[in-house]
Amino acid sequence: MGTAIDNFFNNGGALPPAFASLFGLAGSNLTNALDQISGEAATGAQTAAFQLGSQFLNLMLDPFVDGRCDVGRTNQPALLSRPECETKRSDPALAYASVYNKAPPAPVRVYEPRWTVWGGGYGGGNKTNGDPVIGSHDLSARTAGFAGGFDYRLAPNSVVGFAIAGGGTNWSLSQELGGGRSDAVQAGVYGATRWGAAYLAADFAFTNHWMSTDRFAFAGDHLTAAFNAQSYGGRLEGGYHFETPYVGVAPYAAIQAQSFHTPSYSETGTIPNGFALAFGSRDATDTRTELGARFDRALAVYPNAVLALRGRVAWAHDWVSDPTLMPLFQSLPGASFIVNGAPPAKDSALASAGAELRFANGISLLAKFDGEFASKSQTYAGTGTIRYSW
Repeated sequence: MGTAIDNFFNNGGALPPAFASLFGLAGSNLTNALDQISGEAATGAQTAAFQLGSQFLNLMLDPFVDGRCDVGRTNQPALLSRPECETKRSDPALAYASVYNKAPPAPVRVYEPRWTVWGGGYGGGNKTNGDPVIGSHDLSARTAGFAGGFDYRLAPNSVVGFAIAGGGTNWSLSQELGGGRSDAVQAGVYGATRWGAAYLAADFAFTNHWMSTDRFAFAGDHLTAAFNAQSYGGRLEGGYHFETPYVGVAPYAAIQAQSFHTPSYSETGTIPNGFALAFGSRDATDTRTELGARFDRALAVYPNAVLALRGRVAWAHDWVSDPTLMPLFQSLPGASFIVNGAPPAKDSALASAGAELRFANGISLLAKFDGEFASKSQTYAGTGTIRYSW
């Protein structure tokens, strides 16, 4: 960035007064001034958008990805119930067959609920350390949203659904270098199916962000910008559930991909011919693979309700675009430079803990806590959902 300013001046450009005052600074004062005018705050939009998208994708699939018995009711089979949870012929039926040498009478068909409506809140926070070698600073990103949806059971072992959500993000850099926020609308479709103890689940989501950035630069220049951005994402997960004497275990593998697009946009400042930047359009991607296991244990707590405890441990690897931008000073034509954001984690350990309380009347309550842990990044998130089936 300093090189871009020097080159503009050395090539005969006339520096506005705000830029000329930079030449009177040295040492840490000059470093701080250059940090303030770099526009690094804009790099946080990518991290916040991927975080919000990932939480929405996981929320849609959360009830369907570990193959639990449909605890707490007598007439609604679980979508991904374990084979040992399925209805078996009773001893009287077997006795009937052995005495009369023919199949027992068919049981009276019990109505199976087909529709489910649900609503849930989700949110979390991330802290990623900056890298002094490339000049980036610590980034804090936060997300929150509320989603609602419905799903339809195509067959006892298959379901499809639709969800819509409203939420937002905000992020900030250390040393008061600025940040940004967004309001967001998300829409998604999902589906899952089971073959015996194996399951496969997938979803796809679109997000529209109404984003803005806000920062203070050298000499008190207050810089803001507003723009719309879009995200697309999908997740595919498969696993196999089996029982141990104490807990159900479902090893799984998943792949998740997201794309984030920002258009060209420009900042508005309070100082004429000041430090406002212009940014070109950009596309960033994040492709994640996961390999791990899910765990569950059902406990009877009431005659008409069962509590299912759930957990997950996994390893994730991300092929994610570095949050690097190439802005230019609006008041210095052609003076572009590269600014780097806090580098995202490539390898993370995932851990989840949750519980589901399911009642015989079709109502279920779910709560879950998720953590992602890397050497220079930590993310904590939580979800809470209520579902009703009929």
